[in-house]
Amino acid sequence: MKKKESADSWLTVFTISWFSAELIEPLLLNLNDKAKFPEKIEYIVIDNTAGKDHSISRLTHMPIPVKIYTNDTKGLTGSFAHASGLNLALSKLETEFALAVDPDVYVFKNNWDWFAINEINTKNCYAIGISYPRWQLGKYHNFPNPVLCLFRTKDFKQMEADWTPYSKNPIVTFYNFVRRQILRCGILINRKRYQKYPIIRRLWTFLERLIGVCSHDTGCRIAKKAKQNNIKSVLFMSVLPDDKVAGSETAAFKQLAGEFELYYYNNEPIATHKYSTRSRVWRTSGAGDTDFWHQCIEQFQSEFSKRERNVV
Repeated sequence: MKKKESADSWLTVFTISWFSAELIEPLLLNLNDKAKFPEKIEYIVIDNTAGKDHSISRLTHMPIPVKIYTNDTKGLTGSFAHASGLNLALSKLETEFALAVDPDVYVFKNNWDWFAINEINTKNCYAIGISYPRWQLGKYHNFPNPVLCLFRTKDFKQMEADWTPYSKNPIVTFYNFVRRQILRCGILINRKRYQKYPIIRRLWTFLERLIGVCSHDTGCRIAKKAKQNNIKSVLFMSVLPDDKVAGSETAAFKQLAGEFELYYYNNEPIATHKYSTRSRVWRTSGAGDTDFWHQCIEQFQSEFSKRERNVV
């Protein structure tokens, strides 16, 4: 297959792999299949295992061109290691636009590339994507996070974007830990309660406004700069099982919104994020089951398509 030149492309998709080839392969195929201009897209995968994951070579045999860069995290783990991979990818970008995306994401939106770039241009903003969902209290909600963030490359480089999370100051880290315990009422808060009880949602949302951002996860520095400089972005809405949006009457919607993350924009489903966290606060019973997630996606797409046909 002939290698595409950056001059012929307008968008680079990049993702970070930690033994994630089995997720990344369907992710890239999904993005390529639903793109309006797949021939104008480049793909970058950052291997955060420093070459230990030999299975990642399968990505080079895909029907789309994929560049793989090896990243030595130098002992970093978790969000810090992930951020180091994102920063490496940022240094490799040459196209006008770029999309940071997690391996465990599925996009519903047809022509997502044209749609997202058009939104950025029309609204004159820096980025479009998803922020941390409402139920992840204490995290930033004003700017897209790297789970799904499409941005203008020049703008990000000019603002010296840095994906590194958290503070290096141990006093600040402890202060934020105390604030999180107050916000989350110790062990009382969890995702299930947040989703089930509207009155609890109102209470915890009020507390979050008072306490502010106290969990400075990946991309927090970028979100802080955006807020300080009034930098605009377009955000997709995280939905809950009892939200009234298109298709919300279906069982598939309630499964995706309740067990995983589901995002809408202008009353249309955009993407889902599996999010198999180890945190007992946010973990759901099905979040670690990739097969179940795929089943929910297929069922949701099928039921949503039926609903659209009936509406028409």
